[in-house]
Amino acid sequence: MNLDGLEWAVLSACDTGLGEIHAGEGVFGLRRAFQLAGAQTVIMSLWQVDDNSTRLWMQELYRARFVRGAATSEAVRSATLAALANRRASHLSTHPLYWAGFLAAGEWR
Repeated sequence: MNLDGLEWAVLSACDTGLGEIHAGEGVFGLRRAFQLAGAQTVIMSLWQVDDNSTRLWMQELYRARFVRGAATSEAVRSATLAALANRRASHLSTHPLYWAGFLAAGEWR
């Protein structure tokens, strides 16, 4: 599959940032496959993520990027901080399990 020019590949399902480790090669998984296909940035999860937390995180990610024009790194940061703030305001657990599961790899601008 040719994904040349694709700015973001967003993998919002659970564990999409995981893969098999190969000595001298790194991690083989979805992230690597999307980047080898040409995606500039892959946004993925590192563990099983809560559905509601994921929905809120993704809404803020896209809002920051496409409404406010934030760079990728700032959009990820904004989404993470918004998810944490939402949990605090709702008096829910602020364990990183609920707000720190996503990251971006690749082009950060």
